[in-house]
This record gives sequence, C-alpha cells and structure tokens, in this order.
Amino acid sequence: MTKPPLLLFLAHGGDPHRVAMAPVLAAAADRAGWAFDLYYDGRRSGRHFGGWEDGNRTEATGTGSLMAGGRHLDHALWLTTRYRVVALGDPASPLWPVVEAGGECALRSTDPAALYEAAFRLLEQPLPAEVAVLDMAPQTPLGIVAAPFLYPRLLAEPRLGIDASADAGLRERLEALGARRFVGLCVDPVRARHFPGGLDAVEGKVAGESYASFSAGLAHRHADWGRGTLLGDPDLIAAQLPLAAAKRLLPLYGRPQTDVIDRAADLIRAGADPVYGRQFDDHDFFALGRLGRGLQIVDPDPPFASAAAVPLRIPEPPQPFTDYEPDDATLRRWAAEGRVLTTLVLWSGMIRELHCIPRILDLVAATGLRCGLVVTVDSLTQSSPADLALLAVPEERGGVLGRVELLLGSTGRGVCAEGEMQAEELARLLADARAEVATMLPSGLMPRGWWPLVDSPLVPGSTPRLHWEEGRPVLRISPRPRPSETPASSAENAETGAAAPRSAPTAPRTAAPALDARRMIGNALRRYRLDRFYEAWRPYDDARPGPVRPDIAAAVRSAGFDYMWTKAGFGSAVPALVDGDFVALPFTAGDWDGWSPFYTIRNTAQVRSAERRLTRGGKPGWLASNIDSILWMLPGEVLEKGRALFQVAQLVAGGGGTGKLVNVTPNTVARYARILAEAEAKTGERAAGHPRQVPPPVQPSGTSGAAHDIAASNAAASNAASAKTAKDPAEVG
Repeated sequence: MTKPPLLLFLAHGGDPHRVAMAPVLAAAADRAGWAFDLYYDGRRSGRHFGGWEDGNRTEATGTGSLMAGGRHLDHALWLTTRYRVVALGDPASPLWPVVEAGGECALRSTDPAALYEAAFRLLEQPLPAEVAVLDMAPQTPLGIVAAPFLYPRLLAEPRLGIDASADAGLRERLEALGARRFVGLCVDPVRARHFPGGLDAVEGKVAGESYASFSAGLAHRHADWGRGTLLGDPDLIAAQLPLAAAKRLLPLYGRPQTDVIDRAADLIRAGADPVYGRQFDDHDFFALGRLGRGLQIVDPDPPFASAAAVPLRIPEPPQPFTDYEPDDATLRRWAAEGRVLTTLVLWSGMIRELHCIPRILDLVAATGLRCGLVVTVDSLTQSSPADLALLAVPEERGGVLGRVELLLGSTGRGVCAEGEMQAEELARLLADARAEVATMLPSGLMPRGWWPLVDSPLVPGSTPRLHWEEGRPVLRISPRPRPSETPASSAENAETGAAAPRSAPTAPRTAAPALDARRMIGNALRRYRLDRFYEAWRPYDDARPGPVRPDIAAAVRSAGFDYMWTKAGFGSAVPALVDGDFVALPFTAGDWDGWSPFYTIRNTAQVRSAERRLTRGGKPGWLASNIDSILWMLPGEVLEKGRALFQVAQLVAGGGGTGKLVNVTPNTVARYARILAEAEAKTGERAAGHPRQVPPPVQPSGTSGAAHDIAASNAAASNAASAKTAKDPAEVG
C-alpha cells in the first residue's frame, strides 16, 4: 500500500521566519496534493494553561506538554505509519531521529531561501515571484504581534514569505530564485523603511488597533475563505497553522477574548462547531455558549493535526460493557440496604488533554477504580489506538474493560456554558456528534451519558470571605483587574513615537510590568511568606448553577442519551429531573471551583466529608464528583500532584473511609437513581391512596441546603486533616 506524502516543517519556536514560511509551505503542499504539518521545538512547562497571565505573558504555562511526557517523538513516529513523511527545516530539531527512522529528509537548514528551493522542487511547484514580508515583532504600545494572523492571505494564492528581520543576503538569495516583488503586510513603519532593498508596497497597519479589532477585521476580510474559527494568542495561532489550514479556520484574538467574540459573532455563529483555540479566561465559555458554539482547546504542541486522518480502530469488546455492571436485582437490594454508590467523572475531552489519557488508564489499572471518562469527537479523532485501545481489553489481558465508561461532553465537539445555549442547537450538535462517534467506537463502548460544563444559568451565590485552608486562615482580597485594550491610545502613541503610559492597560511583552501599589504589596507579602494567608476572589465565587433547564435535558435525551449529569442541585442525591427512563443526576461531593464554573474533588478529605454526610441517615444515594484531569495529569502537573490523585482514586475504589461505599461506573449510578425514583414514586402513591406522576424534585440553589452543609463539612474536614501529626499530602487542598 502506497502511503500518501506529507511535508513536515521543523523549526525552533523562536525563529521569526517560521510564521511566514509555514503557510507558504502548507499552500504549496496542498496544491501538490500533499498533506502538511509542522513542529516548533522549545522549552516547555508541561503545565495547565488556564488563561491570561499577569502582563499578558503566557510563556510560564502556555507552552504545552513536556516533550518526553507529552510523547512528542511518539506522535511524530505515529505519523510515519500513515504517511510517507518528508521533513525539512532546522538541523537541530529533536524530531530528526524519528524522521530518519521512519521518514525522509529533504533538507536540513534554517535558510528560508534554501528551504523554499528544496520544498518547491520536491513538490514540483513553480517558485512564486512575489514575497510577502511579515512582522513578528510586537507593534504599538499594546504589543500586537500581527504576523500569525495573516496566514489566510498567504494560503489564498502562491507567494513566498519571510520576516521583516531578514538581512540583505536573504533577499539576494530569494532574488536568485526568481523573487521580484517584496510586499510588506502589516509591517511596523520603521521596520518597513529599513527593510534591505526596500519594499515595493506596504499593505495594512496595526496602529490604532487592538488585538480584537485587528484580528476581527482580518477575519471579516477573509470570511469567504473561512469555514470556522481559531481563537487564541499569537504563539498558539502560529503553532496550530496545519489545523487552521486543513479546516480553513479564521484566526481571532482579544485581550480579553470576549471582545473579539463579540466583534466576530457573525463569523463564529456561521462557522462550524467547534471553535478551536484556548480560553483567555472562562468568560469565553459563556460568550461562545450564547453563540451556540463550543471551544475545542488545543496547546502549541502535538498531537499533529494530520493525525486526524489516521482512523481510530478499537475492537468490539469480548463482552458488552453492561455485562460488567450489577444487575437490577442487586441494585434494588443495595437500595433496600441503604447503600451509597460512588463514582468519579474525569473530564478529558479536549485535544490538549490527550496527554492525560495514558495516566488515567494507569490510574484505573493500579487502583481498580471504576469511573467515567468524558470525551468529544475531536479528542477521539486526534487520539491514537494506543491511547484508547485498552478500553476494550479485559483486565486479565492488561486492559480496563468494564472500569472506564465513556461519556460525551458538552456540545459533543467542544465545551461551553450549555445553559447559555438554545436547546434546539444543542440537540442538533449532540445528535451530529453522537452519529460521528458511532463511526469510531464499537457499539459496546458508545457513550450513554452526557456531561456538561455548566448546563444551568448561573444565579447569585456566596463564598465566605474568610475560610480555612490546611489549618490556616485565608482571607480573600480583591482580584487583579481584568485587562482591556484601548486602541485610541495605541494610535496616538504610534503616531507620536511616545512610550506607553504607565497606566496602559496592557504592556507589550518586551516591557517590564509597572510596579504599581498592588504589585509592591504582593512582593512584600511573598517576601515575608504572608501571602499564604491571602487569596484573590475568584471569578465565579459569587455565582452558582441555578435550577436545571428541562429543555436542555429534553435536548440531551432527544440526541439518544439515557442520562445526563447536571451542575444543578449540587449535594443532593436525588435526581434533578426524571423524564420516563431519562434522569439528570446532580454531583454530590467536592466543592465549587470558583476559577471555573465547576464542581470538583480536590483531596481525600472532601471524599470522606461527603461520605459522612451521605451515609449519616442510612438512606441510599450516590457520592459523585468531577476530576479536571489536566490539573492533575498533564506531564508537568502529575509530577507534583499525581500522588494526591492516586490516593483519591484509591479511597473511592476501596469503598471510602468506612469501606461501605460501592464503587461503580456512572451508568450504574443512573440506573440506581431510576430505581430510587421508582421506589419514591410508589411510596408516594401508597401514601396518597391513588396513582400519581412524580414531578421533578424542587431544585436547591448552590447557596443553600446541601451546598451549605458541604461547604461547612469540607472546611471541618480540611482543618481536622491539617491537625494530624503525620499529615497526608492528599488530605488537604
């Protein structure tokens, strides 16, 4: 079998020419009938990127997974099993050993002229006479990096591309190849004037723009080319060029990103679901939800976009997944005994979170945990059989069959605040996603349950200003102001050549952050280790999920699901909604994250606290919570937090602190909830003396009832754990 050819471009993440060259090579490869991909190497943190950093610097956490833990070379090797990989680029790239093992080398060089000559000869394409000159340096006091957002222009028609930092020698080498016209695209005026040999024309400007106005303007200009959108910072946009080219995604960015979401709402709404990229902060999930779109989060690292063409092949399990669940008679017996079932639902539905999957499966195999794993269409298409094949392999063969149940998350392709969506649009997206999942998974592993980020509209809630953490008092203080951009000041300073004022909302990446009073106080607190007693208010501290939306539940049911989880009614082991055989299940353990609209388990103390509360009255129910996998399992995070998660899983799998909890998969909890609801209905009928239909239970808010009990018991458990002489690190937050 002849493999399709793929051109692989290798460069260092600091090479300014890479951003201009990548779309040129991608377009040439496409014209020649080749696939295209790239890899930019550099120092990586391996940490979770949750949004903007102070001073708009994402270098600390926004660089993607560690190279070894993220299996970058394995991902490259996987490409060679599907494609005839021909690589060219930086001689120092760490991917060359893989290329030499399973692919071919076209040229090792960092010279754009030499690389263009080799690539166009290989692709049998004529070398264009026009050269687009881009500018990777920050412009205006807002520090706007324009070059990554110009790829639709370079993909549209044949041309070469270089950065404005090119020297005279590079121009001469390009002219020797036939280049005759050099056109600057959004180049800083000073750099344009100093370009060797001059520019024949300069098109576009950055002065007077914010990131939101600049990128939205370009996106509208190329709207006819676009089929979707890519939302993110310049480094992410540059690294995800192959994904953008393959799916024809229009690049967008803003600080904050809600600004550009508003400006480009028509493009986002008209484009395909999901929006690709990553959040500036979690407000993006609500803004996208109002437009009926989810966000599929990617980092500037593998998996490679072209790996989506490799079909996911998971065999039909030797036994149906349901054979590993207890039968109804057992569930009824447990209900009569007042047993509490327990499960964890691990969120790992984003492409960037595929790095967590092997560690999740290892966690299950090592602890015997039964749990749910939330996936999306894109996390399945970008995964390899090596990631998910063990789901169909019995334990005696080394797999996890029967212990990990797949659930489909949010819109089915991305994630957003579903409570902000139109129910009809959610139903359509879920039905389409479910149909596509059915082409990838064996019937025995098809998701029967649905998981939301936040399916209910948020209502006012409360979080105490003073709380206890690890045995010490912690006072909440005012948060950092959310950044904003002022294009007018950008234009004024650009024209006069003045420096950015100290009060500018956002400093360029090259400028030192202003030492304002807040920063000085923060530095003093850290110097004397007093910062342990202070914590900023979190964005969602004053909100909680409101009542369940019946139309959202109906949309989920119409898409073919048997049950759903809901963020409504937290803490109550009673279905939030019963509609025939369909149930909506509240989570009952953990606490409100605050940074994200998310209930989650953080430590074993919260498991034990929920266990005491739910077993106190001897009534049947369930203990269930979420695990945000990327906070624990990303290669850079697992080194610090892996043991704590292991102990949480071990406690849940072992039946809790009393050993009386029964660890099951989420679908078993849903079946149990139906049985409990049926028993409650029959009890009500006998009491009333005639049959009646059981209405859905009244929905408690997140700030009263069970939620307040949980907050109090979590605090008490945390303090008790901190008082132990031999303190277990997993027993505290």
